[in-house]
Amino acid sequence: MKFYHPSRRLLIIAGVVIICIIVWQMLEALHKPPSHVAAETPVTVGNVQRADIPLQLDALGTVTPRATVTVRTQVNGTLEAVLVKEGRRVKAGEVIARIDSRALRAQWLEAQGTLEHDEALLANTRADLTRYERLIDAGAISRQTLDTQRATLRQYQGTVKADQGSVANLRVLVGYCDIVAPMDGTIGLLSTDAGNYVTTSDTMGIATITSDSPTTVVYALPEDRMGDVVDAFHDKGALPVDIFARDKRTVLDHATLAAIDNQADTTTGTVKLKASAPNREGRLFPNRFVNVRMTVGTLHDALTVPTVAVQHGASGDFVVTLSAADAKRGAGKVALRRVTAGVAYHDATVIEQSNLKAGDVIVLDGADKLDDGSAVKIVGH
Repeated sequence: MKFYHPSRRLLIIAGVVIICIIVWQMLEALHKPPSHVAAETPVTVGNVQRADIPLQLDALGTVTPRATVTVRTQVNGTLEAVLVKEGRRVKAGEVIARIDSRALRAQWLEAQGTLEHDEALLANTRADLTRYERLIDAGAISRQTLDTQRATLRQYQGTVKADQGSVANLRVLVGYCDIVAPMDGTIGLLSTDAGNYVTTSDTMGIATITSDSPTTVVYALPEDRMGDVVDAFHDKGALPVDIFARDKRTVLDHATLAAIDNQADTTTGTVKLKASAPNREGRLFPNRFVNVRMTVGTLHDALTVPTVAVQHGASGDFVVTLSAADAKRGAGKVALRRVTAGVAYHDATVIEQSNLKAGDVIVLDGADKLDDGSAVKIVGH
């Protein structure tokens, strides 16, 4: 009977194990997919297009009413009543508050009585003068008496005029007791309530009225963009201006450019502009901060790409392209192309300088993970 040495038996077992490992690795290699397939990055693609793009300028603006008036009393007295509600729209000439006018009406009545008294004296003096003028020819009175009567007549005429002025002044003061809105607008919160004594020296007034429909929006643009604005303003007149909320999505109103300031601000390098907005719904509150987008023209037949396709690198902007053949096949290797991005409109960005042409396939989602020559696979294609 033949026996194996223990060390030789171990060598045989080790050899069998090594052969099994080699066979297993060979089988794994046969079933493993090619390495280039595993390295493919899933992407979505779009196309370079030509389109007409509005040339728009964005800015921050402030709602500025055309006029703001602080309503003050023009006579001293007790505020008898407030006839409008806070925050309500009022019309020019509408009575919004009333001052107690009893004392002024009494003075007015007294002045009218004085006027009537002096008018009676004037009428009597005029009648006497007429009689004196007839008597002077008969020698019944002296020339001095006639001259004195004429002077007395002028004196009473002056007195009557003074009385008429007093009556007219008191009539105006009584009219001031009805405080009226000087213009159409919206009345703000009251500064005082009925029952308080108000004077002409009160700086706070009774309330503030703003003419908010229509209203204006003041905003500033960089001075190096003003050339396009001025040219367009002279050629087209009122340029369209859209007013947005802070989210830049909610449209508050549609306005038109009304005026351009006559000088630039040297501290900011900007020029102020004013747009007029109808504000029929009253959403443009005075002093509210808004976003402004003004259209100064149209870029016709501009080369555009979806904004998400534009990538930003240390060497500038670029897009990732795929050949038409690879795009048709659904997979391939990409190439990076340098571009100069221009204005953006909605989801499209204008390409000012590049070697792209309309119809070229570009990578959208997933472009930020790719390098020049990376393998990709189109999904959702």
